[in-house]
Amino acid sequence: MCATIPTLLATQIKIPTPLKTVKRLGADRGEPQPTPTQKNYPVETPRRMFKVAATSCSAMPAAVQYFVPLSGYYREPAQKYTGEKCRKLEGLDELCEDIKIHHMTGLAYLTCGDKQSRLTQWFPPLGVLQNYSYHSRDTFYVYNIETDKLTPLTLKNFADEEDFSLHGFGMYEDPTEPGYIYFFLINHRRSGSVIELFKHKINSFELHHLKTFKHDLIYNPNNVAPVSKDEFYLTNDLYYRSYWKKQFELLTRRRWGNVVFHSSKTNITEIVADSLNYANGIATNWDYSRVFVGALGTGELLIYERKPDNKLKLLEAVQVEHPIDNVNVDPVTGEIYLAVSNNIVHVFLYINGGKDAKPAISVFKVSNNTGENRFYGINYEKKKIFEDDGTLFSCISVAAGDSVRKVMLLGSFFTPGVIRCELE
Repeated sequence: MCATIPTLLATQIKIPTPLKTVKRLGADRGEPQPTPTQKNYPVETPRRMFKVAATSCSAMPAAVQYFVPLSGYYREPAQKYTGEKCRKLEGLDELCEDIKIHHMTGLAYLTCGDKQSRLTQWFPPLGVLQNYSYHSRDTFYVYNIETDKLTPLTLKNFADEEDFSLHGFGMYEDPTEPGYIYFFLINHRRSGSVIELFKHKINSFELHHLKTFKHDLIYNPNNVAPVSKDEFYLTNDLYYRSYWKKQFELLTRRRWGNVVFHSSKTNITEIVADSLNYANGIATNWDYSRVFVGALGTGELLIYERKPDNKLKLLEAVQVEHPIDNVNVDPVTGEIYLAVSNNIVHVFLYINGGKDAKPAISVFKVSNNTGENRFYGINYEKKKIFEDDGTLFSCISVAAGDSVRKVMLLGSFFTPGVIRCELE
C-alpha cells in the first residue's frame, strides 16, 4: 500500500503552485473556473506536501495516529434511540444540509436538495462535478415549529436559468428593519461558488434576491455567518474540489481550510483565520463579539474573539473529539449545538455504497462552565444530549435547538428528511 502512494499521487494529483504566485488554479482544484489568489497561505503548501508524499510514507504514521482516535473506530458504539420524542417530518424527502431557527417566531429555515441529483450530477461539497450541464434548483423551506407546517419559499428577482445549489447559510436581522430577515445563502454555481443575499419578510413565503457576492477567496465555502447586511464570515473547508483529492486532503490531515471575512462597506475580503483542518460550521454569539468554528478534522470547537478590525483571535479550542459539522447558537441561552458523527469510517463506507455500515450520530451542547473546575481554566462544558446508532437517522450535518419551544431539529447531508425532537 505504502509503495503505491507515490505512483497514485504522481498520476492522479497535479501539484499546485503556492497560491501567492498563481492567479489561475482551477485545474489544480479539479474545476474549470479560476480560483483564489491568496496572500497568506499556510507555510505547509500543497506543493511541499505532495513532494514529501511522493518520496516517502514517513508522514503516514502521524496521520494514522491522528485519524484513528477521531474516527471513532475504538469509540463505544452509540445506543439506538428508543424514545418517543423524535419523529421524521412528514412531506419532506430531501437532503437538508443546514437549518436555522428564528427564535422569536419559532420559524425554522432549511436548505434542501434532491439526493439523487446531488450524488450523480452536481454538488461540489461532496466532490460531485460530473455534469457541468446540470441545472441545480434546490429548495429553501420555512417550517413553523408551532403549527408543524412546512412551506417552500418562492424566489423573487432571481432568474430561472440561474443555478441554485444550496449548502450552508446564515441569517441577519437589521434592528432598523423589524419584521425582515436577511439570508446569506451559499450557492455552488457551475461558474463558481458564491454567496447570495436575499431579503425575507417574516411570515411571508417569498425570498427577494438583492445581490451576489463573488470573490476569489470564496472557493470552497461551507457555511457563512453574517454580522451585518454588508459583512460576513465564511469557512472554506478544503483546498480541492474533486472527490478523491478531497479524500486525500482529509485523510492526510491537511490544514488548508480557513475563515474569510468580507465587507462591502470597506470593499475588503481577507483571510482572518488560516491553517484549519476542515473548517466546517460557523456561527456568532448574540452581539457578534465571538465567532465559533467547527473544525471537522480535529474535532474541536474553535472560539474566536472578533477584533475591532474584524480580525479573529483564537481564545479557546474546546475538545469535542468527534468530527464536527454545522454549529448553531441559541441566542436565548447562548448554548451551542454541534452535530457530530460517531464513526467517520462508517460515514465514508456508507456514502460509498456500504449499506451495512450505519453511521451513528450524536448532538453535543456546549455552554459556559458553571462548575467548580472553571477556576482551573475550563471555561466551557460539553454534554451529549442525543445519540442514535443510525437506525432513526444517520450522516447528521446540523442540529438546531429552540429552548423557548423545547424543540430540536436534525438535518443530514446524505439521509433524506428532517428529524424533530421534543427536548426535556
